[in-house]
Amino acid sequence: MNPFAPTRHSQVRRWFATCLFTLVLLLPALAMAQVPGISAADRADIQNFTLNEDVVGRLKGVMTEGRAMHIKKSHLDMAKVHSLDDMADQIVSADPRIKPLLAKHGFTPRQFLVANLALVGTVMTVRYAEKSGKEKALESQLNPANVSFYKKHKAAMDALVNPPAPAASSMK
Repeated sequence: MNPFAPTRHSQVRRWFATCLFTLVLLLPALAMAQVPGISAADRADIQNFTLNEDVVGRLKGVMTEGRAMHIKKSHLDMAKVHSLDDMADQIVSADPRIKPLLAKHGFTPRQFLVANLALVGTVMTVRYAEKSGKEKALESQLNPANVSFYKKHKAAMDALVNPPAPAASSMK
C-alpha cells in the first residue's frame, strides 16, 4: 500500500479545503429552495443567472487566488441567514482578504454567491440527472442556458467544482 496515495477520506477533505467557500459552494441551486430564509427572489436570482466564459473564468480566478492565499472555508450560521445578502456578509466577514479578492475579479459578495450557486447547482444537478437517468425532469428545473453551457464546457466546469488534488510532492 502506498502511504502517499490519497485515501477516500483525504480526497474528500482536500476537496473541501480547496474550495474557497466550501459550504456555500456545496449548496446546489435547487437545494436553496429548502434553506430557511432564502426568499423566492433570491432563488429566482440564482435560477435566472446565466453562466458564460467570462463569469466562469472570474470564478476560477477567485478560487485559484483564494487557495494560493490560504483562505480557509467559511462556516455559515444558518440561524442568522435571512437572505443571500446575509450569507454574503458572513462569508466576507470571515476573512478581510475575501472582499478585495472578489472585487479584483469583478464580483460583489452577493454576485459571487449567486454565480457560484448557479454554477455548482447546475453541475451537481446535471451530474445527478445523468447518473439517475432523470435528465429531462431535473434539467427542466435549471436555467436551460446554463445546462447547455455546462454540456459544452463540462470538463472545465467539473474541474472548477471538483479541482484536481495537489501533487504528492506538494503535500507535507
